[in-house]
Amino acid sequence: MATPRLLTEEEIQSSITIGAEPPIEVGSILEGTEKVKDPFTEGQKRDAGFALRMERALKIIDELEASGFNPVNAKDYAVDKGPFIPEIIEGIALSPKYKQYSRAKIDFATAQLRRETGAVINASEIDWIDLTYFPLFGDDEKTLQQKSEARKAAYIAMKTNAGKAYDVAIKSLKDYEEQGDATPNITPEVATQELIERAKTDPELRIILKQRGIL
Repeated sequence: MATPRLLTEEEIQSSITIGAEPPIEVGSILEGTEKVKDPFTEGQKRDAGFALRMERALKIIDELEASGFNPVNAKDYAVDKGPFIPEIIEGIALSPKYKQYSRAKIDFATAQLRRETGAVINASEIDWIDLTYFPLFGDDEKTLQQKSEARKAAYIAMKTNAGKAYDVAIKSLKDYEEQGDATPNITPEVATQELIERAKTDPELRIILKQRGIL
């Protein structure tokens, strides 16, 4: 089949012969350039990003706990919660695993709270997150197990709210990481924004992102 192109009125009239290919209508939209309707709502795409953040945070948390790390061990807990310890001293004294755990906890918490409040997160909400999802000094084994299950339930609920938008976000992020441009701490939002920027000068990528509902 010939490559589609726009014809002049004269060419259209002269091309109406037996066996000739149907002419391209003047002013018509060429195949592959039509606007594709976004299959996902803004809420689904937002929840997909939150679910990805929660999934990555849970992976780090589970790996640290499986290694035997206790996030409320006496040394780290005392340094972190000590009222008179300067922040610069905390950064030096806290163990690497404690800092990794805390970073993952914050990522999980902010994703969950942004979904529920959609506003600036205050101190009382962070306290609520700790009481609901994460170990506190003095928690018994049953409470720790319930908090672990609550974290997984919150992630599953977020993923379910996102629907197929979550699968699209996962695929886009993996494609981006396979190009070798991702950093270990890259977020889904950063990956998506990078793809959108590249699509400005890459028509084929732009079409793919439209089909996936990202544009």
